[in-house]
Amino acid sequence: MRMPIKAVTDILMVIMFLLLMADRHTGNVFHEWLGVTVTGAFLLHTWLNRNWYKTLAEGHCSVSRIARLVLNMLLLLAVMGTLTSAVFISRTVFPSLEFRGELFSRAVHVCCAHWCFLLAAAHLGIYGKRLGAAPGRHVHASHSRWRDCILPILCAVPAAYGAYVFLSRDLVYPLTMNGAFMLWNENERVIFLILDYGALFFLCAWAAHALSRPSREGKGRTRLLIRAWRERGSFPHESGMGMRLPRGKGNGVFHRR
Repeated sequence: MRMPIKAVTDILMVIMFLLLMADRHTGNVFHEWLGVTVTGAFLLHTWLNRNWYKTLAEGHCSVSRIARLVLNMLLLLAVMGTLTSAVFISRTVFPSLEFRGELFSRAVHVCCAHWCFLLAAAHLGIYGKRLGAAPGRHVHASHSRWRDCILPILCAVPAAYGAYVFLSRDLVYPLTMNGAFMLWNENERVIFLILDYGALFFLCAWAAHALSRPSREGKGRTRLLIRAWRERGSFPHESGMGMRLPRGKGNGVFHRR
Protein backbone atom coordinates (compact mmCIF):
# COMPACT_ATOMS: atom_id res chain seq x y z
CA MET A 1 0.00 0.00 0.00
CA ARG A 2 1.51 3.30 -1.09
CA MET A 3 1.80 6.16 1.36
CA PRO A 4 -0.34 9.19 0.40
CA ILE A 5 1.51 12.19 -0.97
CA LYS A 6 0.22 14.31 1.93
CA ALA A 7 1.87 12.02 4.49
CA VAL A 8 5.11 11.93 2.48
CA THR A 9 5.16 15.74 2.29
CA ASP A 10 4.56 16.09 6.03
CA ILE A 11 7.30 13.60 6.94
CA LEU A 12 9.81 15.28 4.63
CA MET A 13 8.94 18.68 6.08
CA VAL A 14 9.56 17.41 9.62
CA ILE A 15 12.99 16.08 8.58
CA MET A 16 13.87 19.36 6.89
CA PHE A 17 12.72 21.36 9.93
CA LEU A 18 15.09 19.35 12.12
CA LEU A 19 17.98 19.88 9.70
CA LEU A 20 17.28 23.61 9.59
CA MET A 21 17.75 23.77 13.35
CA ALA A 22 21.27 22.35 12.89
CA ASP A 23 22.51 25.24 10.76
CA ARG A 24 25.75 25.50 12.72
CA HIS A 25 26.63 21.95 11.70
CA THR A 26 25.31 21.97 8.14
CA GLY A 27 26.71 25.34 7.08
CA ASN A 28 25.05 28.48 5.75
CA VAL A 29 24.87 27.44 2.08
CA PHE A 30 23.04 24.19 2.86
CA HIS A 31 20.85 25.99 5.40
CA GLU A 32 19.65 28.63 2.97
CA TRP A 33 18.93 26.29 0.08
CA LEU A 34 17.17 23.91 2.45
CA GLY A 35 15.06 26.87 3.54
CA VAL A 36 14.09 27.44 -0.09
CA THR A 37 13.16 23.75 -0.35
CA VAL A 38 11.03 23.96 2.79
CA THR A 39 9.25 26.98 1.33
CA GLY A 40 8.36 24.93 -1.75
CA ALA A 41 7.19 22.06 0.45
CA PHE A 42 5.06 24.53 2.45
CA LEU A 43 3.40 25.75 -0.74
CA LEU A 44 2.82 22.15 -1.82
CA HIS A 45 1.33 21.34 1.58
CA THR A 46 -0.99 24.34 1.27
CA TRP A 47 -2.10 23.29 -2.21
CA LEU A 48 -2.72 19.66 -1.18
CA ASN A 49 -4.94 20.87 1.67
CA ARG A 50 -6.66 23.63 -0.32
CA ASN A 51 -10.10 22.18 0.50
CA TRP A 52 -9.62 23.40 4.06
CA TYR A 53 -10.01 27.01 2.89
CA LYS A 54 -13.39 26.16 1.37
CA THR A 55 -14.71 25.06 4.77
CA LEU A 56 -13.89 28.34 6.54
CA ALA A 57 -17.31 29.83 5.72
CA GLU A 58 -19.19 26.62 6.53
CA GLY A 59 -20.40 25.16 9.81
CA HIS A 60 -20.63 26.79 13.24
CA CYS A 61 -17.75 28.45 15.08
CA SER A 62 -17.02 26.14 17.99
CA VAL A 63 -14.24 26.73 20.50
CA SER A 64 -12.08 23.97 19.02
CA ARG A 65 -12.53 25.32 15.50
CA ILE A 66 -11.57 28.84 16.57
CA ALA A 67 -8.51 27.45 18.36
CA ARG A 68 -7.40 25.60 15.22
CA LEU A 69 -7.95 28.71 13.11
CA VAL A 70 -5.87 30.83 15.50
CA LEU A 71 -3.12 28.20 15.46
CA ASN A 72 -3.02 28.19 11.66
CA MET A 73 -2.94 31.98 11.48
CA LEU A 74 -0.09 32.16 14.00
CA LEU A 75 1.79 29.51 12.04
CA LEU A 76 1.29 31.50 8.83
CA LEU A 77 2.60 34.67 10.52
CA ALA A 78 5.62 32.76 11.84
CA VAL A 79 6.37 31.40 8.38
CA MET A 80 6.08 34.84 6.79
CA GLY A 81 8.29 36.37 9.47
CA THR A 82 10.91 33.65 8.99
CA LEU A 83 10.99 34.05 5.21
CA THR A 84 11.00 37.86 5.27
CA SER A 85 13.84 38.09 7.80
CA ALA A 86 15.76 35.38 5.94
CA VAL A 87 15.88 37.56 2.81
CA PHE A 88 17.56 40.39 4.71
CA ILE A 89 20.29 38.22 6.28
CA SER A 90 20.84 35.96 3.27
CA ARG A 91 24.40 35.53 2.03
CA THR A 92 23.85 32.82 -0.60
CA VAL A 93 20.38 32.94 -2.16
CA PHE A 94 20.10 36.77 -2.05
CA PRO A 95 23.73 37.93 -1.77
CA SER A 96 23.18 41.28 -3.49
CA LEU A 97 20.87 42.63 -0.77
CA GLU A 98 22.52 44.74 1.90
CA PHE A 99 20.61 45.63 5.03
CA ARG A 100 22.09 47.62 7.88
CA GLY A 101 19.92 46.15 10.60
CA GLU A 102 21.31 42.63 10.15
CA LEU A 103 21.53 41.94 13.89
CA PHE A 104 17.87 42.86 14.41
CA SER A 105 16.82 40.83 11.36
CA ARG A 106 18.76 37.84 12.66
CA ALA A 107 17.00 38.11 16.04
CA VAL A 108 13.63 38.23 14.25
CA HIS A 109 14.63 35.28 12.09
CA VAL A 110 15.70 33.12 15.06
CA CYS A 111 12.53 34.02 16.97
CA CYS A 112 10.13 33.36 14.07
CA ALA A 113 11.96 30.17 13.09
CA HIS A 114 11.58 28.68 16.57
CA TRP A 115 7.92 29.68 16.77
CA CYS A 116 7.41 28.18 13.31
CA PHE A 117 9.05 24.96 14.52
CA LEU A 118 6.82 24.66 17.61
CA LEU A 119 3.59 25.72 15.87
CA ALA A 120 4.26 23.32 12.98
CA ALA A 121 4.59 20.52 15.53
CA ALA A 122 1.27 21.49 17.13
CA HIS A 123 -0.31 21.71 13.67
CA LEU A 124 0.86 18.19 12.87
CA GLY A 125 -0.40 16.91 16.22
CA ILE A 126 -3.90 18.22 15.52
CA TYR A 127 -4.25 17.48 11.82
CA GLY A 128 -1.98 14.45 11.45
CA LYS A 129 -4.80 11.92 11.81
CA ARG A 130 -2.96 9.08 10.10
CA LEU A 131 0.21 9.60 12.09
CA GLY A 132 -1.71 9.93 15.34
CA ALA A 133 -3.77 6.82 14.77
CA ALA A 134 -0.94 4.67 13.43
CA PRO A 135 0.34 3.24 16.77
CA GLY A 136 -3.07 1.87 17.73
CA ARG A 137 -4.50 1.10 14.31
CA HIS A 138 -3.67 -2.60 14.30
CA VAL A 139 -4.24 -3.19 18.00
CA HIS A 140 -6.99 -5.72 18.72
CA ALA A 141 -9.81 -4.79 21.07
CA SER A 142 -8.57 -7.34 23.61
CA HIS A 143 -5.30 -5.41 23.80
CA SER A 144 -6.95 -2.13 24.78
CA ARG A 145 -4.72 -2.00 27.85
CA TRP A 146 -1.74 -1.45 25.55
CA ARG A 147 -3.54 1.33 23.71
CA ASP A 148 -5.00 3.05 26.75
CA CYS A 149 -2.29 2.55 29.39
CA ILE A 150 1.10 1.50 28.08
CA LEU A 151 1.17 3.58 24.89
CA PRO A 152 0.57 6.93 26.68
CA ILE A 153 3.41 6.09 29.08
CA LEU A 154 5.76 5.35 26.20
CA CYS A 155 4.77 8.64 24.58
CA ALA A 156 5.28 10.54 27.83
CA VAL A 157 8.95 9.55 28.00
CA PRO A 158 10.15 11.44 24.87
CA ALA A 159 7.71 14.24 25.70
CA ALA A 160 9.29 14.65 29.14
CA TYR A 161 12.72 14.71 27.54
CA GLY A 162 11.46 17.36 25.14
CA ALA A 163 10.49 19.53 28.12
CA TYR A 164 14.00 19.01 29.53
CA VAL A 165 15.49 20.09 26.19
CA PHE A 166 13.39 23.25 26.21
CA LEU A 167 14.70 24.20 29.64
CA SER A 168 18.31 23.07 29.22
CA ARG A 169 18.79 24.90 25.92
CA ASP A 170 17.17 28.10 27.24
CA LEU A 171 14.80 28.29 24.29
CA VAL A 172 12.71 30.90 26.05
CA TYR A 173 15.30 33.49 24.97
CA PRO A 174 15.01 33.03 21.19
CA LEU A 175 11.23 32.68 21.51
CA THR A 176 11.07 36.11 23.15
CA MET A 177 13.57 37.62 20.65
CA ASN A 178 16.20 38.18 23.32
CA GLY A 179 19.03 36.69 21.30
CA ALA A 180 20.23 36.85 17.71
CA PHE A 181 22.41 33.76 18.09
CA MET A 182 21.83 30.36 19.64
CA LEU A 183 24.00 28.79 22.30
CA TRP A 184 26.67 26.81 20.52
CA ASN A 185 28.69 23.85 21.75
CA GLU A 186 31.37 22.98 19.23
CA ASN A 187 31.88 19.55 20.82
CA GLU A 188 28.24 18.56 20.37
CA ARG A 189 27.49 16.11 17.59
CA VAL A 190 24.79 16.93 15.08
CA ILE A 191 22.88 13.72 15.79
CA PHE A 192 22.36 14.70 19.44
CA LEU A 193 21.13 18.16 18.47
CA ILE A 194 18.65 16.64 16.01
CA LEU A 195 17.47 14.15 18.65
CA ASP A 196 16.96 16.98 21.14
CA TYR A 197 14.90 19.05 18.72
CA GLY A 198 13.08 15.90 17.63
CA ALA A 199 12.00 15.29 21.22
CA LEU A 200 10.89 18.92 21.48
CA PHE A 201 8.91 18.56 18.25
CA PHE A 202 7.29 15.39 19.60
CA LEU A 203 6.37 17.17 22.84
CA CYS A 204 4.46 19.91 21.04
CA ALA A 205 2.78 17.49 18.61
CA TRP A 206 1.80 15.06 21.38
CA ALA A 207 0.46 17.83 23.64
CA ALA A 208 -1.62 19.35 20.81
CA HIS A 209 -2.95 15.92 19.86
CA ALA A 210 -3.92 15.15 23.46
CA LEU A 211 -5.62 18.53 23.96
CA SER A 212 -7.65 18.16 20.75
CA ARG A 213 -8.73 14.58 21.51
CA PRO A 214 -11.87 15.46 23.59
CA SER A 215 -13.11 17.60 20.73
CA ARG A 216 -12.60 14.81 18.19
CA GLU A 217 -14.33 12.24 20.43
CA GLY A 218 -17.28 14.59 20.94
CA LYS A 219 -17.65 15.05 17.19
CA GLY A 220 -17.45 11.28 16.72
CA ARG A 221 -20.26 10.64 19.17
CA THR A 222 -22.38 13.34 17.51
CA ARG A 223 -21.88 11.77 14.08
CA LEU A 224 -22.87 8.33 15.42
CA LEU A 225 -26.05 9.72 16.97
CA ILE A 226 -27.00 11.55 13.78
CA ARG A 227 -26.30 8.45 11.68
CA ALA A 228 -28.36 6.24 13.98
CA TRP A 229 -31.24 8.71 13.92
CA ARG A 230 -31.18 8.87 10.13
CA GLU A 231 -31.04 5.11 9.74
CA ARG A 232 -34.01 4.60 12.06
CA GLY A 233 -36.02 7.61 10.99
CA SER A 234 -35.78 7.59 7.19
CA PHE A 235 -35.15 5.34 4.21
CA PRO A 236 -33.86 6.08 0.68
CA HIS A 237 -36.62 7.31 -1.60
CA GLU A 238 -36.72 7.01 -5.37
CA SER A 239 -35.69 10.64 -5.73
CA GLY A 240 -32.71 10.10 -3.42
CA MET A 241 -34.27 12.04 -0.54
CA GLY A 242 -34.99 10.66 2.92
CA MET A 243 -38.62 10.00 3.87
CA ARG A 244 -39.98 10.06 7.41
CA LEU A 245 -41.73 6.83 8.42
CA PRO A 246 -44.51 6.31 10.97
CA ARG A 247 -43.59 4.45 14.12
CA GLY A 248 -45.01 0.94 14.44
CA LYS A 249 -47.21 -0.11 17.31
CA GLY A 250 -45.61 -1.71 20.30
CA ASN A 251 -42.19 -2.60 18.98
CA GLY A 252 -40.89 0.88 18.08
CA VAL A 253 -39.81 -0.27 14.59
CA PHE A 254 -40.43 1.76 11.45
CA HIS A 255 -42.43 0.08 8.69
CA ARG A 256 -43.02 1.00 5.08
CA ARG A 257 -46.50 1.78 3.93
